[in-house]
Amino acid sequence: MLSAIFVTVGITVKTAGIDFLLPEGRPDVTESPHHPPAPWRVALTFDVEHSDHPAHPDGTKLVLDTLAERDVTATHFIQGRWAQAYPALTKTIAAQGHLVGNHSHHHAKSTWLAPDGLAQDVRAAEQAIRRITGIDTRPWFRCPYGDGTHDPTVLSVLEKLGYQETRWHVDPFDWRSKATGVKVARTVIEEATAHGDGAVVLFHPWTDATRRALPLVIDGLRAAGARFVRMDELT
Repeated sequence: MLSAIFVTVGITVKTAGIDFLLPEGRPDVTESPHHPPAPWRVALTFDVEHSDHPAHPDGTKLVLDTLAERDVTATHFIQGRWAQAYPALTKTIAAQGHLVGNHSHHHAKSTWLAPDGLAQDVRAAEQAIRRITGIDTRPWFRCPYGDGTHDPTVLSVLEKLGYQETRWHVDPFDWRSKATGVKVARTVIEEATAHGDGAVVLFHPWTDATRRALPLVIDGLRAAGARFVRMDELT
């Protein structure tokens, strides 16, 4: 259920037959999706992980197809072992112009590792991705599970390796069993619009909810005046 403030003072964006209510009061949101104001930026980011997940390869292909069909470039934080398991898909991510970041090698919680172990894990992913794509993932890193994003030891190790932790503003919890495409899309559109310029959205490409939500998110946010960018276009 949407909050009362959205119902009473919201504007409506319609995409794929679904109405999304967006908050008023932001100068870069318009009531006419056909005449958007000067674009505000949204960065879609994907944590590409869990090389043993059976639904992952096909799900990632569908996500990449949707991004290509809608001419959107995004940022993909790739787990090193995933890159090794799916080198062709890893190359496709890079070839389509997406920004490639580091999401660790083993997808362990960063705070569970000793500093030397964390450094080895980050380097292993960096090297695996570079061997496949030729891309240096620095400075883009995202901690698995978001663990360590505020930990001074973790951040110090990353800084010494040339990385910065990349956080997010919008998390639709697309991995939860009760997540649906419409619920995820509604959360992303409302929260990204409320945040405004520079909103960073977290997705997981292996979930069915994300694959169903992504077209709605792209169409809905574009109708609200958003322009999609990579993380390196926010700096």
